[in-house]
Amino acid sequence: MTHRRTRRVVTGCLVLAALAACSTASPPAPRLPAGCPVDAGQALTLVVGARMGSPRPTLPGEVEGLVEVAARSERKVQVVRVDGQPTVALAADVRITGKNETQREKQVSELVGKVKAFVEQLEPKQAEADVLGALAEAARVTPEGGTVVLVDSGLATAGAVSFREEGMWGANPGEVAAFLAAQRLLPGLTGRSVLLVGLGGTADPQPALNEDLRGRVGKLWREVVTKAGATCSGELAIPSRRDAFPTTVPVTVVKLPEEPKPVPCGTTKLEDSGSVGFVPDTADLRDPAAADRTLQSLAGVVAGGAQRVTLVGNTAGGGPAAGHVELSTRRAEAVKSILVRLGVPADRIATRGDGNSGPYHENDLGPDGVLIPAAAARNRSVVVELSCPQ
Repeated sequence: MTHRRTRRVVTGCLVLAALAACSTASPPAPRLPAGCPVDAGQALTLVVGARMGSPRPTLPGEVEGLVEVAARSERKVQVVRVDGQPTVALAADVRITGKNETQREKQVSELVGKVKAFVEQLEPKQAEADVLGALAEAARVTPEGGTVVLVDSGLATAGAVSFREEGMWGANPGEVAAFLAAQRLLPGLTGRSVLLVGLGGTADPQPALNEDLRGRVGKLWREVVTKAGATCSGELAIPSRRDAFPTTVPVTVVKLPEEPKPVPCGTTKLEDSGSVGFVPDTADLRDPAAADRTLQSLAGVVAGGAQRVTLVGNTAGGGPAAGHVELSTRRAEAVKSILVRLGVPADRIATRGDGNSGPYHENDLGPDGVLIPAAAARNRSVVVELSCPQ
């Protein structure tokens, strides 16, 4: 009777993410996101990125607490590896058979220790990293009401969501989720809680991500798991570490976005995912200061020469062409106003809005009319054409 009462109290503390210890001999409750997981006493699946380019995986105290509560509740604890072909690496059917509280506590502690050690010693089997596939495998083996915990950088290099694809850094998370839904590629997370841990954290040889890029990774995966039907999704921030994972199983280094270098005579593409990017569906710059810094170098190239400048606005596909032309024209005009303020004569700058067509547009619509996210991101741009005198 005492054991069942203790289990209920600990689970309640976890669900509420209380900051104080429960009134039992159990450890303090984890500082989990409010309301997620919905029920910490159910089956638990850890999706672990033990792979090149991510820090060696460890379980933060909050996740250890979830393992402990699952053990006390005698629920299944599983581990899925994140690699190019995600698989279940551990499936533990927990049975607490101790005849008294001391024996039961020892069994729980041993189980937590074994899971933690297993995670820290986990090795990849296949090249690359398929985060979406790992979430799908976790969803398959986790019953409704259970919790899936992703412990990984989130930088997928394989599968339907891959940061190796040019434009993925600028892909709209909502469009990514909609595309996956249309292609029936979303993991079956309906009725399951999802906790995301350590997103954006990298290790050599993968370069570190700045705050903006880490935020993009987090937003993308939150959008995907929400679209996939997760009962709740929470993100757990953990301290950054750069301890490289020693393995010979390769994972491609993801190229980070770079600021464009103006071409004195030719074209320079100012991608919307970079510093000269706009608030969606507007001509308002997301970060005017960052745009100024990038356009200052362009202004310097033009001011020291005699080039004619044409700014060509471009948008993603879909929807009425007239609206795209109008928006792309306003964005080209916004860039012109900055260049003029930075010293480029207005009479040397022409603007044009090509909308979702024109020489710089690539097809970004699938057969079903759904936007292909990375291609749509590549289309959202202002192209600078510099024509030099002959």
